[in-house]
Amino acid sequence: MSPSPNLRLQLQFPIDDYSRLHESPLLMSISKRSGRYNLFHPLHHTYYMDLPELLNKKILYSKDGWLLVMGGKYAKEKQVFFFNPFTRKKIDLPDLPPDTAFTKFSFSGIPTSKDCVVVGIMNLLSLMEIAVIKPGEDDWEIEDVDFRETDENYPVKKFCISSNPIFVDKYCYCLDVDGKVAVFDPLDDCENSLEFYGMRLSRRQRDSLIQSFMVESDGELIAIFLNSNGRIYVLKPDAFKKNWVNVEDLGDKVIYLSNGGSWVEKRRVSCNNNRIYLPMLYDNNKAVIFYDLKTQRYHCNGYDFSSTSFYHIKQIFHSVWIKTT
Repeated sequence: MSPSPNLRLQLQFPIDDYSRLHESPLLMSISKRSGRYNLFHPLHHTYYMDLPELLNKKILYSKDGWLLVMGGKYAKEKQVFFFNPFTRKKIDLPDLPPDTAFTKFSFSGIPTSKDCVVVGIMNLLSLMEIAVIKPGEDDWEIEDVDFRETDENYPVKKFCISSNPIFVDKYCYCLDVDGKVAVFDPLDDCENSLEFYGMRLSRRQRDSLIQSFMVESDGELIAIFLNSNGRIYVLKPDAFKKNWVNVEDLGDKVIYLSNGGSWVEKRRVSCNNNRIYLPMLYDNNKAVIFYDLKTQRYHCNGYDFSSTSFYHIKQIFHSVWIKTT
């Protein structure tokens, strides 16, 4: 399909003026050909940044303009640091132990805040290993929780985390592949503070599920589930935290989803509400895909494109949304 006449120029621009980028987060992904980081604006140009600080590094999580990054000169090194790509400021954290395998990460706020908490989670069915640190501390605190050795207070015997955890107030929330939710206080005894919510997806929903995410909106949990047919379900807990209930309309909110961090925020431009922006690109990586909750179809700005499935859409797995600061 050909682009509309008012489509943004399909060129890549170096970022030299951040002021015009505040109307939307940017989808950040490394180009394998050039080594540059491409930043896809959902409404305008595609930009790029040269970030040698991130060479051979893995972006673990993105929030409030900061990236949590891991990597080193050698593959087994687990150097962890915060990095702001717009200011180039770097804040080092202690290395993670080399024999650990944490896969899901989150942090509660900007790393320059005294209240910032970083959490890493390794989860394998009945075992959850939780690493916690605050910037400025000397070592990670690592705690194991084995559900098989817990008492009757644990209604769950296995838990398989499906996305990065999120913070709501001081608590850390984790979503598993069946729709269950675990919550704990990372600054307290994680095992003793661990609780589970009774929500669970139906068998039909679980069988077709291929990806899930969780975000926080005004202190409330929202889960987003993507099935194999391309349908997206947006759910929230009921008042008793026993069941998931459908969210039919986001109002003036927009959701941004990626494997390296997801969030919901109020729309910044009038045409942009009730949408879910995904780490997916259309027309040879020229336009960001969004899912419209009203039409229940995939679209992209500037193109006459509409689809109920994502089979002809490229998903960018190693990408994150990032806010300009």
